[in-house]
Amino acid sequence: MIEHLKEMFGKQARTERFDIVRALHSMKMEENGNVSKHVLKMKSYMDLLERLGSPYPQDLATDIILNSLPKSYNAFIINYNLNGWEKPISELHGLLKTVEKNIPSKAPQVLMIREGKVKKNKRKNFKGKPQDGKGKGKTTPQNPPPKKKEKVAKDET
Repeated sequence: MIEHLKEMFGKQARTERFDIVRALHSMKMEENGNVSKHVLKMKSYMDLLERLGSPYPQDLATDIILNSLPKSYNAFIINYNLNGWEKPISELHGLLKTVEKNIPSKAPQVLMIREGKVKKNKRKNFKGKPQDGKGKGKTTPQNPPPKKKEKVAKDET
């Protein structure tokens, strides 16, 4: 009976292990993504594999995590490998959180181009009152129009 149960549930465990390995190896963190969430999710997959009896060795788990990081972490990856560090995943996670704080955010910049002339409002409000005439306060322009200069006749001598 035990043999029959092993055969029956062994296929399910193998299928589940395959799905977990596929998900783990296909994970890629997006640029400017949260490294903590990413590493914890990968760690949870590795813990599932361990429960299924197929644990990853520490060095392989580290390599898979480092491989899933975006290009902005390349300097850290090179430094990690050159120094020959062999950190547990929890320490690697802490290092990556520190590195994440030092990576400049590359938020997309939006440029807007307007066609035609730009109309400027010539009337400026005093005390931030609405200009549409619906406000209760008086609106007076800050810069009154310049006074017209009178022509002065030159004395001819």
